[in-house]
Amino acid sequence: MKYIWYSWKDMMLDVNALVRQLVLSDYKPAVIVGIARGGLTPGVMISHWLNLPFKPIHASLRDFPHWETYLPKPTDDKVLVVDDICDSGETFLKMTDHINGPREKSPMISNTEVRFATLWWNNECDFKPHYWVRDCAKDSGKIWIHFPWEAWWSSPLHNNFENVSEGEINEENFRHSNIRRP
Repeated sequence: MKYIWYSWKDMMLDVNALVRQLVLSDYKPAVIVGIARGGLTPGVMISHWLNLPFKPIHASLRDFPHWETYLPKPTDDKVLVVDDICDSGETFLKMTDHINGPREKSPMISNTEVRFATLWWNNECDFKPHYWVRDCAKDSGKIWIHFPWEAWWSSPLHNNFENVSEGEINEENFRHSNIRRP
């Protein structure tokens, strides 16, 4: 398994790149929806930058599986959904169904234009987000990305790893880190 330590600095630069893509696309969402847990930090940052309302939603298929009900208000004609990674694309597909109605049935009539932004996109999945900054072949490359908010206690910045860069580390270094998860 190859581990990628995604730093706070890289995340902030990438949120800036997402905002740039969004502005250049001329898409003006009425609301930013952040998917818990990974989409909350970048979603809040984007909402502050654009001075738009932010709505968190717990929509997880794997970590603490749960699907919260949220439908945009009728005035929310454009919604930007933000997550940290588009891994399989299933969360984004389910979010589309949740807002606009199921694809397999006749969709509800909806005037809501939903777009998706993510920091990382697994380019081996069938779903392609509207906005992304980094892509990887996560499945075939056997890659695990550690986001700064989900593993901060074991980040190289907070450990005494010797001769290990902030970027990638190997499983051996990860196992021997001096700070353990509570």
